[in-house]
Amino acid sequence: MDTTILDHLTIARDLLLSSPPGQFEVILQDLFQLITPPLPNEWIDKVRTEFHSLTGREALSQLATSARMDDDPLGLQEGMKRHIEKYYSARGVKSNYVMDTSSDNAKYSILLYAERIQLEKFHAGSWTARYTITENEKNVVCIKGKAVLHAHSLENGNVQVKTTVDFPSTEISENDIFQKIQNWEESLMNSLGVAYNEISTDALKRFRRVMPVTRTRFDWNLLGHRGIRQLGAEVVQKERGR
Repeated sequence: MDTTILDHLTIARDLLLSSPPGQFEVILQDLFQLITPPLPNEWIDKVRTEFHSLTGREALSQLATSARMDDDPLGLQEGMKRHIEKYYSARGVKSNYVMDTSSDNAKYSILLYAERIQLEKFHAGSWTARYTITENEKNVVCIKGKAVLHAHSLENGNVQVKTTVDFPSTEISENDIFQKIQNWEESLMNSLGVAYNEISTDALKRFRRVMPVTRTRFDWNLLGHRGIRQLGAEVVQKERGR
């Protein structure tokens, strides 16, 4: 294969695997316009499968939906169903889980994936959590996990936030497995909420540039700037209505 074509495929793969939630196909269509000759269909299918596996979106597939365990002594399947119904069933959210177990039922792997894609409202986000639960011969249960939150806002700008958090291995009662998962997830969301509030105030405030004439920093008056932007939008709307 020509070196140029290989370079194009390498770049295209990197771009597609970096796609924000819900935008793999959008970026793929853009690449169709940029790359010649056309991307091979077999290559596209391979990269799409890799993307779904990497992000956990494979959990939404029909095959994942039908996956079940024959033996579930810890009641993990019913617990996951209740967890998803309680926390991942809001309007516009797609969610599902995949669960696998070792041959001796001593190790369970859970993939939980949820997304809300609203590109018409200029935002999208996904949540991927992977949990590993083990039980030894003394019936001691341990759980560990990792969560990835990926959010994208593209109204009046283009901002992405991708956060990965590891949950350390913890001994736990089998009756408290989903309480632990809930505590981990809520702790992560709360910490992100605090971080985002700091970004919108303290962090961005420190980025202000010194204006060349007055040698003072740009005025940090959020209400004032929002009012001016709203006024400008109303003026434009009135002009269009004439």
